[in-house]
Amino acid sequence: MSRSLLRVIALAAVGLLSLQGQSQAENAKIRIGYPSGMNGQVPVVLQKAGLAAKHDLDAEFTGFQFGPPLMEGLASGQLDAVVTSFIPPFNLALKSPGSIKFVASLGQSSHSLLVPKDSQAKTIEDLKGKKIGLSLNTESHLDLLILLKDKGIDKDAFEYVNLQPNELPGAIETGLVDAVLIRQPQTQRLETKLGAKRVHTWPFYFTALVRSEYLASNPKAVDAFVEALKDAVFYIATKPDESAAWFAETQRLDASVVKSLAGENPLYGVKSRDDVKITIDDGFKKLLAERLDAGTSFGFVKGKLDPATLVP
Repeated sequence: MSRSLLRVIALAAVGLLSLQGQSQAENAKIRIGYPSGMNGQVPVVLQKAGLAAKHDLDAEFTGFQFGPPLMEGLASGQLDAVVTSFIPPFNLALKSPGSIKFVASLGQSSHSLLVPKDSQAKTIEDLKGKKIGLSLNTESHLDLLILLKDKGIDKDAFEYVNLQPNELPGAIETGLVDAVLIRQPQTQRLETKLGAKRVHTWPFYFTALVRSEYLASNPKAVDAFVEALKDAVFYIATKPDESAAWFAETQRLDASVVKSLAGENPLYGVKSRDDVKITIDDGFKKLLAERLDAGTSFGFVKGKLDPATLVP
C-alpha cells in the first residue's frame, strides 16, 4: 500500500474520531433522580424508551424511595434534575436560596387515607382517638392537616405513627395502625390485596425541577430535558401497556395496577404530543404559591420564601 494512500486513510480515521468526539460533546450529561411513587413513571419511561438520547442528552437515572434523599442529591450536586412533589423542594430552597427552579408540571396521581376492610370508620371523624400511620412532614401529611382544619377537627385528636413510605402497607396489614395515609400505587395495591377502604383521597401533584447552577450552565440541555419529558408523557398516553410494565417492574408491582391508575393523570389522556402541556404557566404558578402558603402556614416550611424565585 502506497504512503499516500496510508496518509489518506489515517486522515480519514482522524476525521471520523473528531466527528464522533463532536457528537458525544453535543450530548449534554444530565443526572436525573426520581421517587417510588407514581411520579416516578415518567422518568422510568424516559429511560426505558431511550427518549433522552433523542434530544441529545446523556442521561443517568437514580431511583429513591421519597423526597428528602432526592433533595440531598440536588443540594450536594450529585443530581441535576429530579421529579418530585412540592414540599421537599420548598425546604431545600429555604436552606439554599436560589438553588432550584421548577421547569415542568407533570400532572397528578393521588394519596389516600385507608382503613382495613373490617373497619367501621367511614369518615375522618370516625378515626378520632385512633392511630394513623403516615410519613411526617410530607405532602400527604400537609393535606391531612388542611382537611382537619377545614372540618374544625383538632389535629391532636389522633395518634400519629411516623413511618417510611415502604413501611406503611405492612403497618395496616399487621394492625399496627388503624389507618394509613399512603400514595399510589400502594393505595390500589392495598385495596386489591387487603380490601382496604378509602376514607378520603387527595390529588398528589407531580413536578420536575433542576439545579439553578445546572440551568445557568446548560440552558439548552434543560430545554431538551423538558421536551424529553413531553415525549415520555406522550409515550405513557399512547403505549400504556409497555409503560405500565416498565414501571411495575421497577416497583415489583403487577402491571395491571399501574395501568389502572393512568386515568388519575389528565396528561395521560392526550391524543397528540401537541396536547402535552407541562411547561410552567400561570396555573402552575398559582398552584405553587398555594402549596407554599399552606406549607408555611402549617410549619412544614419554616421560613419566608418568595414563589417567584422558584421558577425560571
